[in-house]
Amino acid sequence: MLLVALNGSHAWTAGESLAFGLVLLAVMIFTTPWDNLAAKWGIWGFPREKYSLRIGYLPVEEYAFFLLQSVNVMLAVRLLFCLFPNWMTGQETGIGKWTLLCLGVSAIPWGIVALQLRWLRKKSGPHVNYAIHLAWFLPVIYAQWVLAPWLFLAHAGLLAVVTAAFGVYYTLADLAAVRAGTWFFDEKQITGVKLGRILPWEEIAFFFLTTLLVAQSYLLLLPGDQR
Repeated sequence: MLLVALNGSHAWTAGESLAFGLVLLAVMIFTTPWDNLAAKWGIWGFPREKYSLRIGYLPVEEYAFFLLQSVNVMLAVRLLFCLFPNWMTGQETGIGKWTLLCLGVSAIPWGIVALQLRWLRKKSGPHVNYAIHLAWFLPVIYAQWVLAPWLFLAHAGLLAVVTAAFGVYYTLADLAAVRAGTWFFDEKQITGVKLGRILPWEEIAFFFLTTLLVAQSYLLLLPGDQR
């Protein structure tokens, strides 16, 4: 609500609105199967008395979290551009045939990584399941850097600020949620390294990775003169 209010005095352009909507759509399409699969595996679960309605393996509140986190991150990026217009570099992505070729070729090492992760899961047992499940996000982050390395380098400071701020914020919020029994993790599917003996490091990594991914996606989809 605070971010909405702070952004309210700055008029939205068609390009910003389109980027905003496309990121939200992508987040729902991309994260829904990821989170449902984790819940199906039992990596985490939700006590029945803690949610209202379930769709698939997830409460509706979990789907709302995808959207709320993404909205917060994008509003923060937009607000920083409004407060510090000099941060907008107008950097173009310069996506050409060689960029797309490099992106296509990069599927080979990622295929090898996928096989290695599968081997690791068989060798190490279920306690690495959540850590390996995080690998779902890495190819997308990598692909975005292949497509627009100069854009993200130009905004490295902005990405660092937003990722750190929301990574810490959601970590603290989740500490309170897990302590209150809002949801729980399967001790057999996490490595056991926890913050405050409550929150798995994998969960903390999730918040930082997804925040970075949303911020990068929004930057990538913004019109060139508005980033």
